[in-house]
Amino acid sequence: MPDARLGLVQNAPATAPQGAASNGIRHRDGWDGSAGSAPESADAPERLALLSGLAGVATWELTTPGPGLVWHSRFESLVRNPPAGARYRVPPGPEGRPVALEDLGDVLLAPIVETVRAGVVWDNYELIQEMEEPGGVVHRILVRATLLPEAKGFFGIMADVSDPGSVPWVTADVGERLELLVEHSPDGIIVHQEGIIVYANPAALHFAGLNVLTEALGKPMTLFISPTDIGPIVARLNQLNEPGDAVKGAEVTMVHPDGVKFVVEIVSVRTTWGGKPAYQVILRDVSERKRAEEEAQARAAIERRYAAAVAALEEGVIVIARDGAVTASNESAVRILGSRLDGGRGDAIFTGGGPAQKNDTSPFPPADLPLAVALSRHEGTTDVVIGVRDENGKEQWLSVSSRPIDDAEDSAAGAVVCSVSDITERKLLLDRLAWEARNDPLTSLANRSGFLAAVEGALKVSDSERDGLVMFFFDLDRFKLVNDSLGHAVGDEVLRAVAQRLRTAMPRAVSLSRLHGDEFAALEVGVPDTDAALHRAEELRSILSRPVQLSTGRTLTVTPSIGLVRLADVGREASEVLQDADMAMLQAKTRGRGRVAIFDAGLREEVGSRLELEHDLRAAVENGELRLEYQPLASLANGRVLGLEALVRWEHPRRGLLLPGRFVGLAEESELIIALGQWVLEAGCAQMARWRAMYPEANDSFLAVNVSPRQFDGSQLLPAVRGALEKSGLPPGALMLEITESGIVSDDVRLHGLLNELREFGIRLAIDDFGTGYSSLSYLKRLPVSYLKIDRSFVMGLGTDTEDERIVAAITDLGHGLGLRVIAEGVENRQQRHVARQLGCDLYQGYLLAEPRRPRDIPPFWRPRHQPTGSAADRN
Repeated sequence: MPDARLGLVQNAPATAPQGAASNGIRHRDGWDGSAGSAPESADAPERLALLSGLAGVATWELTTPGPGLVWHSRFESLVRNPPAGARYRVPPGPEGRPVALEDLGDVLLAPIVETVRAGVVWDNYELIQEMEEPGGVVHRILVRATLLPEAKGFFGIMADVSDPGSVPWVTADVGERLELLVEHSPDGIIVHQEGIIVYANPAALHFAGLNVLTEALGKPMTLFISPTDIGPIVARLNQLNEPGDAVKGAEVTMVHPDGVKFVVEIVSVRTTWGGKPAYQVILRDVSERKRAEEEAQARAAIERRYAAAVAALEEGVIVIARDGAVTASNESAVRILGSRLDGGRGDAIFTGGGPAQKNDTSPFPPADLPLAVALSRHEGTTDVVIGVRDENGKEQWLSVSSRPIDDAEDSAAGAVVCSVSDITERKLLLDRLAWEARNDPLTSLANRSGFLAAVEGALKVSDSERDGLVMFFFDLDRFKLVNDSLGHAVGDEVLRAVAQRLRTAMPRAVSLSRLHGDEFAALEVGVPDTDAALHRAEELRSILSRPVQLSTGRTLTVTPSIGLVRLADVGREASEVLQDADMAMLQAKTRGRGRVAIFDAGLREEVGSRLELEHDLRAAVENGELRLEYQPLASLANGRVLGLEALVRWEHPRRGLLLPGRFVGLAEESELIIALGQWVLEAGCAQMARWRAMYPEANDSFLAVNVSPRQFDGSQLLPAVRGALEKSGLPPGALMLEITESGIVSDDVRLHGLLNELREFGIRLAIDDFGTGYSSLSYLKRLPVSYLKIDRSFVMGLGTDTEDERIVAAITDLGHGLGLRVIAEGVENRQQRHVARQLGCDLYQGYLLAEPRRPRDIPPFWRPRHQPTGSAADRN
């Protein structure tokens, strides 16, 4: 059962007196009638003194804001026969604070005063304090207080209830009443010493999720507190240094044994229990208040958002009387409509008196305008789009809504409220997006979607009219190389030039389109038959192949591959017609760049076979279907084999042996060339490393590998080369990369940088098929190459064609002048070899020396052989 050491007990809450939390508490003797005295009449102190004497109590008053603590009858009157200079201990015991008699009342009242100063205020307070006389006698002091009217402060009494019989109005029921008060309090009360619970009332047990007091006694207070709140609680307790000290309320989360969390407000007071220091904690259920606060915050947030939305509203609002006059408007309406708002009446407020147009740009009938509909038909309208001219004559698009006002009781009766928004920018944007949905922004031609829509419309004509319709499909040859080497800005300039040439050359076109990337299409009328269609395609090929004058001052030639289809020969689905034209274009490209092909039924099967081959090629590396053959390169001076060129072969499981001509071009178009090229590098380097380890004569030989221009496009070539060499252990100088002359663009800084990196790494570089490229020779001196391979088309004429001999002689002289070694490729007879040697070529390669062979047939070329000299060499 709780006793008087429980300390502070409170009843129903009350609103805190204004300024209680910050008011300075001031002490004053109420007997002298000086300023700040609380009695309402001159004899009030005497009456209170008489009452105090009769009741055996001391009276006091705590006013906030105001004079603070006022004693109406001093506490010293309750102490009988006080020794001179006596010191009393509060609380009793050696740890108690020694207090002089004149300060004793203030110390005993301190818990209530500090609680009120902390902002925690209830209607009533009841406090039992203990003090010890110098002789060791312990007294219990009852403190009671009640809230003054209008919450201006507290009035209270203090009585010595150590001997209940000495105070008639207290008697022996004080303990029982205190017990009832504490046990039935809706607020939880817990007393703990050094963090261990020594008492808890039923409300506190409920807050902690417990059923009986024994479940709490002896348990750590922290067992029922959320871990995140323990630190702040300890810090608060550390502030309580003296008995009666209190800290203001704070919210704490209690945790039930089953994990349920419960938020309470607590007030902590330093007190005693059993004569030892203790802490009393008062807990109040604030769940309802929290919910109310959260609901209030949510409502406030909604109101703030609503207020912000209203404040940010850019929509104009106008009230228009039945006669068409404006009776009210907001600032946004003035901004949107300008002078029309003041000078116009009726719909002229929006149109300015001029004609209006609908969203589709057709004329807007005046009777259908929003205001007219609201006034004449008594109907509302929503977001009606009107095209008008503003006060400066510029095009303006408005979205107008109107509503009749039916229930007005003032002068606006029968009026209409209109809302208006300026949607000019949005309308132009939507129109732009709609245009871009059917057109290509770069060239302003139709895009794929717009072109197919035009073809669908054209296919609805009669059969006789379809006879003259032809679709052309254009693909710019090697355009990716232009884009990657010269930059996208140059590429875009070329695409715009091609589009302009198509506009100029095809004025009768039903539709012109840039389908994707460097692919264009056109649908033209008036082409009567197949011969005329092919002749027209050749004309277009010639026009598009003319050099393009760039803004940089240089010229660039890009040739198209053209596929065409007569609509009379195919189905009636636009997508199918486009697919057929695409197949014809691919057929043209396989015949060689810059060609023309017309669709026929057999193309579907051919293209299907090509797609199947591409699919098979993707799995060829993983399935082990690829192998390498090697063709020697020898010195023309002594016939010694100096290197081997690796040539890839595909053992197709159904089609048999396929040479590079059947699949390398396909690999380049589908970007499979990257994986294929890496496999050739790794397999070739590994084989050459094995030969070098087995045959000393091979230690000075190099491996030549063809590299596609597509392999130079990205950043994967150098890592692939390094990886192949590191994996095989082959030194960099034993590898030669061959790139075709046509694959090198003269001012491609990125490509030249990559070639320099390869050269610095130790790789040999050669230009293959030299003499067939379309680029100039002036930049050759800047390329980090070591070899020139003269194209076989010139070598074939050696000994029989003087023009070819002059070309080979010129290339050889050029190469030697630049410090390069020259290789004659495709030598098939002794006469060609003899002339090549006479013209100064350094190495040769061809069927005269050896056809491409499997690895097992290569070692004999490194065995010591007779080194022919003079004319005897021709007999080998």
